[in-house]
Amino acid sequence: MTAGPVRQTREVEAKFRVNAPFVLPSLTGARTGAADVSDPVRQELRATYWDTTDFRLARAGVTLRHRCGEGAASDGWHLKIPSSVDAGGAETAARDELHEPGSETEVPDALRNLVTPWVRTAAIGPVVTLQTQRDRRLLTDAAGEPLVEVTDDTVSVETAGHVSGRFREIEIEDRGGGIAAIGAVGDVLRTAGAVGGEFMPKVVRALGPLATAEPDPPLPGRALRRDPARLVIRAALRRDVAALIAADVMVRRDEPDAIHKMRVCSRRLRSQLKSVRPLLDSEWATSLRDELRWLADQLGGARDDEVFAERMVAALDTLPPAVLAEGLRAKVITLLTAGQADRTGQVADVLRSERYVVLLERLVDAAWEPMTTAAEDLASDVLPALARREWRQLARAARRLRAPGSTDADWHNARIQAKRLRYYCEAVTGTFGTPAARLARQAEAVQDVLGRQQDAVVAAERLRQIAGRVRSGATAGSAAFVLGALYAAQQDEIRRTRRKFAAVWKRAAQPRHRRWLKA
Repeated sequence: MTAGPVRQTREVEAKFRVNAPFVLPSLTGARTGAADVSDPVRQELRATYWDTTDFRLARAGVTLRHRCGEGAASDGWHLKIPSSVDAGGAETAARDELHEPGSETEVPDALRNLVTPWVRTAAIGPVVTLQTQRDRRLLTDAAGEPLVEVTDDTVSVETAGHVSGRFREIEIEDRGGGIAAIGAVGDVLRTAGAVGGEFMPKVVRALGPLATAEPDPPLPGRALRRDPARLVIRAALRRDVAALIAADVMVRRDEPDAIHKMRVCSRRLRSQLKSVRPLLDSEWATSLRDELRWLADQLGGARDDEVFAERMVAALDTLPPAVLAEGLRAKVITLLTAGQADRTGQVADVLRSERYVVLLERLVDAAWEPMTTAAEDLASDVLPALARREWRQLARAARRLRAPGSTDADWHNARIQAKRLRYYCEAVTGTFGTPAARLARQAEAVQDVLGRQQDAVVAAERLRQIAGRVRSGATAGSAAFVLGALYAAQQDEIRRTRRKFAAVWKRAAQPRHRRWLKA
């Protein structure tokens, strides 16, 4: 979903602070596993970093720069994003680096789009320029295979056209030796006096304390039972808004299952705001919930397409080979996935829209400090009562499913109630511990079986609609027959999951799961 091609690499590296007189020690031998170190290659690099005036990118661990001096293949724009890959420790970090050519005066559209979740409504522009004198050395093993690259950087910080500071740092970047090689070389540097144990991008060091302030939203922290309920609500919002931003980035990078994750985040946030609405400013919470419902709806079409396509391709694999004549499978899949690309493109438009960006800004503000009204009472006094209310609504919905003549809408409503109870219990698990987590798991089990039922209901209706659009042709009758077989399979799934619900509900409804609600 990026705006054009972006070249991407992943870097795993460690950084060390050293003073100007520091002498690089010998890096070969048993301590590092390196048999040879190349002669240093000198480079003169100039990089201009872009950010907001309050350093939103830097505070999120993201760097956006235009650099020259490394060569035509590497000069241009670089965006570095923290990676979910385990980099092996506090002083080592894994980051995805995305590269785009372009003029230093304008951020390429693809990279500007990718930084939107962090930048939001703020403007970005140059904030600092770093002039770096770099010496690069490659360490290789006895077979001549690369292990790590060691770069020795002397950095001059330029602001308003003047040098405002200087510092020196050494980076160790993986070139094949992995975390072990980085760690071994790092030990040698520390013995010689280098300071490790941290990972701080150059721009953050250059910008100073404001760039190391808390990100948007801040880390949630832990709220205890004796704390005001407001702190529990705030911690939950901080976790969920941060998850939404992370999922947004995944969608923009076209990562698998990203739209699903983002839709779940939006629904979770909306559910949380509804569950604790007695403790919130009503107008504020309702407005946010309305916008979150809009976002979930915008994501819903593309996500439903994904689920439907995955479900139907799996179902096709269960049909007897004789049913799928040569070429028929491809024709049926084309029928099943018609319009999917258009709806995915619509998601990209939504994420670029002013309405969405403003919503994201409002959510970040909410995570910093939600607008509460009656949330100063102790968490232990007010939050279990809200969970009891969610449980009772689920129990009422479940009773309707056991009554004769229950409708698809009744089953769908029960699923929504199970999801709300689950999300609420997960939100307060950090405060109420194992009992809340246990009830969340039971609600999730109910949600899962009802979710499979709902997916089958939706799939059956879509199959009926697609079958009605099948036109005449050589394979039209065969395609309609296959669609009919898939429809019958969905009806079977509906019956199976409805039978299974009784046993799942019996386990979930055991009183022992709800003892903490009396707290």
